[in-house]
Amino acid sequence: MMKTIGQINMLIFLTTQVGTFPIKYLGVPINPSWLHVIDWLPLVEKNNKKLDIWKGGLMSIAGRVVLIDASLSNTAIYLLPKTIIEKLDKTRRTFFWQGGGTKKKYHLIRWTKICKHKKKGGLGIRNLRKMNISLMTKWWWKLDNEIGLWQEIVRFKYLKNDPIHIVRHRQNDSAIWFDLLKIKDVYLQGRKMVVRNGQKTLFWKDTWVFERPLASLFPDLFKICLQLNASVAFVKQNSANFSRWLVDGLRNDWEQIMCRVNEISVTNDEDRVIWNFGKKARFSVRSMYKALTVDDSGPYFKKIWKGKIPAKIKIFL
Repeated sequence: MMKTIGQINMLIFLTTQVGTFPIKYLGVPINPSWLHVIDWLPLVEKNNKKLDIWKGGLMSIAGRVVLIDASLSNTAIYLLPKTIIEKLDKTRRTFFWQGGGTKKKYHLIRWTKICKHKKKGGLGIRNLRKMNISLMTKWWWKLDNEIGLWQEIVRFKYLKNDPIHIVRHRQNDSAIWFDLLKIKDVYLQGRKMVVRNGQKTLFWKDTWVFERPLASLFPDLFKICLQLNASVAFVKQNSANFSRWLVDGLRNDWEQIMCRVNEISVTNDEDRVIWNFGKKARFSVRSMYKALTVDDSGPYFKKIWKGKIPAKIKIFL
């Protein structure tokens, strides 16, 4: 019996290949340390094959628009560095304008305008950078609302029971966590707290009573407050201390805030996180991307897009 087990272990050892980092997951390189540009080149080459020049020669400009937007649809474009996004966009721009030709052509419209929604003067091609940010904010939502093994590990290692507002970059942070911290403020713009017991809601820094945090609505009060990270429950029980007397406008602002705070009834349930930008207060990548592009502006050529004419004519017009 022992001999048989030994033979099985030896067979497993001989047939198992020893791998090295970075490894690939869903076509994206994974590495415990920092990823270099060279580690992302297989993703760039894969996208280049999807947008080969010979394919453009067989398509109209409308077909090229569809293929450009679909070229990265099945790729998990999380954590893409700026250099790689520029390389991918360069390939997409060249494919759009040159099609099947090898001769360089002028780019008549800015690529940022082409990437706008059709209702804002663009062609509806997704902006890679904004899509990348939208996908990364989904990780913050899962960390905030879901229970799982990786959430427990991240909370234990990085959060240490602190609110996400307080977390800052440290020297020993992993590369992925460092990238997530870069877009934390973007996620917080759509995050809103529903106060129940008030223990997990930060009085000044969370969005809970108004549509923006109190720290941004009343910056002068926030600067002189001595409890910047106080919870709602703490303020309701103990009020707040300031470094100097509140006079005139500051006193009126504080009374206005406390009037709204006293209207909120406290229960024994835990505070709940909801999403301001999404339907039914639930996070979605679509809602985050829409929020990132809300400032885009341009004319909506509704009659053209709704017209019963070929798509290549619509794009030309």
